[in-house]
Amino acid sequence: MRCAALLLFLSLASFSAVANHEETEPSDGTVNSFIVLDPPQVVEPVKLVLDNQQSLDMSAFKGKVVLLNLWATWCPPCIRELPALDRLQQRLGGDDFVVVAVALDRAGFDAVKTFYDDLKLEHLALYTSTTAEFGRVYPVDVFPASFFLDRDGRVLSYLRSYADWDDEQADEMVRRLIAQP
Repeated sequence: MRCAALLLFLSLASFSAVANHEETEPSDGTVNSFIVLDPPQVVEPVKLVLDNQQSLDMSAFKGKVVLLNLWATWCPPCIRELPALDRLQQRLGGDDFVVVAVALDRAGFDAVKTFYDDLKLEHLALYTSTTAEFGRVYPVDVFPASFFLDRDGRVLSYLRSYADWDDEQADEMVRRLIAQP
């Protein structure tokens, strides 16, 4: 069952990569554009590095609702979105919810760290990984890409576009996900 669900998720992702992204996954710039996966998709934990020092995988966040955001320093919508994700983490982050923004950037940790410093991101932990690592499980052909994961690490929904995380609808969506058993 887990394998079948993962294959379904990956086949949907690969179809999107072949098709015109804007036609197959339209976005209005709000969280209303998230595509819900029913049932939620089980995915294997992928590896990431915290502050260029601590290796971990996504299972480290089990027990929390996770907003996984994949981004890169060369991506203009990511530059626009990251400060709002930082504010979302400040507002709602805690024991039940975390924003995990992962830089999938060839420029390396130092470039990403400079980027974080320039944007004055104070509430988002600095996670890095590779496109190859995340590409084993998640579609990585479009940045930014965001995925809501439930407390068991299953993908609930995704959006492969920019979203306004300062909008009250974003906070409402996160609160609804936190309230789910």
